[in-house]
Amino acid sequence: MKWLRTLVAGCLQVFLLSMVVTPAFAAMDSQVRILAVGEGNVVPPNEPFPIRYQVTMDSLSDHFYFVDGVLKKTRSNSSAGSQAGEFSVTYPGGFSQGESKDIAICLDHDGELVCDDIRIRAGHVLQLQQAVEVHTVGVNNHVPAGESFDILYDVLNPTDSSHYYYVDGSLAATRSKGEQLGDEFSVTYPWPLAVGESVHIEICVDADAGQACGSKTITAGPAPASANPPGPFDSDVMDDHFVAYGSCDPVCGAYENIYYGDSAVSWLPLVGPDAEPNGLRLDVYYPTVDGRVHAGSERNTLVIYAHSANHNKETLLGSKQGTLEAYLGIEEGGPGGVTVAALDFRHPGKDLDAEGYPVSRDDMSHAVQFFRYYADFFKINPDDIFITGSSLGAGAGIHAAVKELANPDDPSPVRRVSSRIRGAFLATGQSSFSPAWFEKNFLEEEIWPYYQPGFHDDEQRSIYGHAVADVDVHAPIMELAYEENYIDHKVTASEKTNKEVDTTHLPNYGLTLQNQYKLHGIGERIMVRESYGGNFGSDSTRFIERNRISGD
Repeated sequence: MKWLRTLVAGCLQVFLLSMVVTPAFAAMDSQVRILAVGEGNVVPPNEPFPIRYQVTMDSLSDHFYFVDGVLKKTRSNSSAGSQAGEFSVTYPGGFSQGESKDIAICLDHDGELVCDDIRIRAGHVLQLQQAVEVHTVGVNNHVPAGESFDILYDVLNPTDSSHYYYVDGSLAATRSKGEQLGDEFSVTYPWPLAVGESVHIEICVDADAGQACGSKTITAGPAPASANPPGPFDSDVMDDHFVAYGSCDPVCGAYENIYYGDSAVSWLPLVGPDAEPNGLRLDVYYPTVDGRVHAGSERNTLVIYAHSANHNKETLLGSKQGTLEAYLGIEEGGPGGVTVAALDFRHPGKDLDAEGYPVSRDDMSHAVQFFRYYADFFKINPDDIFITGSSLGAGAGIHAAVKELANPDDPSPVRRVSSRIRGAFLATGQSSFSPAWFEKNFLEEEIWPYYQPGFHDDEQRSIYGHAVADVDVHAPIMELAYEENYIDHKVTASEKTNKEVDTTHLPNYGLTLQNQYKLHGIGERIMVRESYGGNFGSDSTRFIERNRISGD
């Protein structure tokens, strides 16, 4: 991004000699958005490839195309047209194996260059050969008793295989599909279940090595009440949690330790900056002079920051203070700007019960529900919620971003509302916590016994969390960034032993999620970046500015 800002500053004089301008980005209602290219912005070597991009405003400007900071092509307005819409330009000839280039596309808007950029590499990536993902059925896999029900499932790649439907381990039906593109499919389970009765459904297609399958266990009757609901909350309770800071660095006060879940729940961090128990608590920061909720009726965007492993919510007042300041500075800190929350949450792979199962996978989704239900008190727009974070926070954020937990029959009114969000900017996050899924897709078989040996096998991808199966047409706008390059082969024993590949933060996690977005026809909502070396605070702030719906 630094080179792009330099480009903006320098190139205006070249193209707009008659104008006196400052090197800044134009308002966020005027945007250029480059869409994902190839497979995670990796393209085949030495081949031309298209670059699709959107222009959100009507414009009389030419379109300027830069490669590594140098203007390479200009498309005149007379050929591009002046209306907002989607455009495409072809990069001729491609580039050689392993070569990367930074591409920027810019328009002039009121004397400023409005740009977007993308890094594209020529090469190959390891992709899933085939996959079947079964979506959540009913409410948390609970369906009305005595009725048939539909099961939606995805088949990732084109296949001429039949679809095989297993019920409690036995083949119950086969549907011949013929040659089909990867798509979402539906099947009806015709045999009504009695209250409390469960059935295990597995759906498979033939693959190169056996079958690719997905499964769900479905139970008849109301979904059980969610765990650890919060106690009563109102403006008086909120005021009781306000703490004034004498230094006003970076804020003069905040609402500390508000419980978004049961106040009796606590856990000791395994490693970290403090030895005090954590709880289902969050801190809330406002961009006001005194740090209190603003007096007017304007609704702010809400950004939930999720800390990385071995840290806690106080990170925003420490190493991530610059990120907090950047978020609060959106809309110049005025009403209609951004409210920021930071929460403590449990690790789905480390905070386990006596049998080794996660005590919670849904803390972050529950925080979203808490804010949505009490949006009036917090003066936030419940349809304008974002999650940002890295590492553990990114993995938990990915799972919360694509999951819907609303249960209309839950005893807690907080848990009856949607857990959907507007968008997420997340760095180095896992799209699945299932060891079996990761082994089969990304590790050589000889490593399997040594990967996460303390975990349950989770062959059904139902224990620790598997966000890949939760993607549907309602999935939010998302940007995923990873520090390493995608791998193009399964990780070998030597690579694992010598730590040549970071399997915890593998960029291919992001590709699997992007493929699900594409399958559901919403590929324009997601960007996955490898070899990310940007500034998380600045880039996530820009993402929020570009995609939020509150404010001006």
